[in-house]
Amino acid sequence: MFELSHFYDYCKGHDILIIPFAGMPSAGATLRDGPDYGIFLDFTKIMTTRQLRGICAHELGHVSTGALHKVSSPFETVERSEHRANRWTAEHILTEEDFREAFAAGYTEPWQLAEYFDLPEQDVMKAFSYWRDCRGIDFS
Repeated sequence: MFELSHFYDYCKGHDILIIPFAGMPSAGATLRDGPDYGIFLDFTKIMTTRQLRGICAHELGHVSTGALHKVSSPFETVERSEHRANRWTAEHILTEEDFREAFAAGYTEPWQLAEYFDLPEQDVMKAFSYWRDCRGIDFS
């Protein structure tokens, strides 16, 4: 299970700055300057701990894969970077085994899975879609 402490420990261990910054267009963003990374979090847009956990997990995907893009990038470049970050999140935070455990415990509806993983429902469903549709995993 993904914990915020894992996020902060990873960032500390890899010299990644976590910078609170109000007024961003999104709640979280990752920037790179040469070999250095910074994760910016707009706490005025983050309303719940669950939302914060989802943003932090996703931004770790950007840092871990290096999947970044310029603000002025074409749509397909932006989507490619987002897809890579989402794929990393599925492979490292919402794994096939995690879904098997949740289903075995009786959690089957999207909202139940979101509560079980304590992550936003859309993040959980992106990971589930990755395992089912992209990797061909049958959870039945």
